[in-house]
Order: sequence, then structure tokens, then C-alpha cells
Amino acid sequence: MNPYKGKPVSDWRNITDELVDAHPLEPYIVDICQKSWQSILHGKINTYLNLRISEMRISPQATGALLHDVIPEYIEKNIKGFRKGVGKEKDIVCEYDESLSIELKTSSQKSIYGNRSYTKSDSGKDKSGYYLTINFEKIEANNPKILLIQMGWLDLDDWRGQKSETGQQAALTKEARENKFKVLYKA
Repeated sequence: MNPYKGKPVSDWRNITDELVDAHPLEPYIVDICQKSWQSILHGKINTYLNLRISEMRISPQATGALLHDVIPEYIEKNIKGFRKGVGKEKDIVCEYDESLSIELKTSSQKSIYGNRSYTKSDSGKDKSGYYLTINFEKIEANNPKILLIQMGWLDLDDWRGQKSETGQQAALTKEARENKFKVLYKA
């Protein structure tokens, strides 16, 4: 199901708003992301080191990986009908309606990127559906924070792989970036 199929780009923004507003997690997303972020910043790596993660200046990739795991765990423990995905499932699985499952993307950069496999229909997870994107400051910043939380719907043809055959990254088309996400929070 591609809700944008056959619709002009000028209609995409309204379609996106309707899709996001209708999602049962939408009212909780910002709170969940902020609580997950705070739990990461104030979490301790172990009792021997007694270091908070925020004191460690961990890499943006490690921070993103933590968010990628903590947010679905938080949802699973607090919102009935949703759980953390495993294997080829989406990152956040809706147990009563697969179309409401969500793929999660995080970045310390201004844009959100996917793996080059996002440009191929036969590899891994279904690339179409809801996406939750979180952009954050690197933990090396004083009092780092989430900068942007967006939710939207993407399809396979919204991703473009790097031109180089050996490139491993995929980026969103300009039309998708500008029209297929609703900003839920901006710092």
C-alpha cells in the first residue's frame, strides 16, 4: 500500500499529516524519545567505572544504536500492542496491524540515511511504511539534546543509493525529505 501512489507531490504534505495523525503512537512519540534520551544520558556503563554515558563522549554511531534499542524497549514496556522487532521485522512492531509497524532511523547529522539495501526490494525488511527519525547532538556537547523528531511514511522509491557501486549509503529524495515527514519536535 503506497498512500502517495498516483498523487501529485503537492498533495503529499496533507497525506503525511493524515497518516501521522492517525497513528496510535503519535501522541506518545516525543515523550518516549525524550525519556529514552534521558535514560541513555544518565545511564551508567557499569558500577566499577561508575561513569555515566554522557561523561564518556561515545560516538554518534553508538549513541544512535542505543536510541535504536532503547526506544522500542520503552514502547514495548509501556504501550500495549507494540513490541520491539526482531530479525527482518520493523524496529517497532504493531501486534494487531502490521501496517502500523515503524522503522526507526537516528543520526547526529542533519539528514537521515539508510543502508544501500534500502534501494532494493528483495533485501531484508519491507522498506515501505512508517518511519520515525531522530536527529541528536553528539554526546560530546554540553547538555546534548535531541534536535528533531519526525514521523512519516516512506516507500522503496524514496531512497537513492550512492552512485558508486561500492557505496553503502542511501539517501532520501528531495521530495520525500520535504513532504513525507511531519515534525513532531524541534529544539
